[in-house]
Amino acid sequence: MISVTLDLTCSVCGFSRFLLPIHQLDDANVCCANCAAYTCKALDLERVLSAVQHKPQTPQPSL
Repeated sequence: MISVTLDLTCSVCGFSRFLLPIHQLDDANVCCANCAAYTCKALDLERVLSAVQHKPQTPQPSL
């Protein structure tokens, strides 16, 4: 497992560091690094992150 900071917060404790599996032998769950609450499946997180990366950026109006 590897501990990483994501632009997400744990719904239980509000922490933004999560444990991600890096080996096949690791559990496939993503958990909060602070309270160990289950967050999601690693494959689901990977799908969402890759969809966000491929989403076309819309220009932001200048203020």
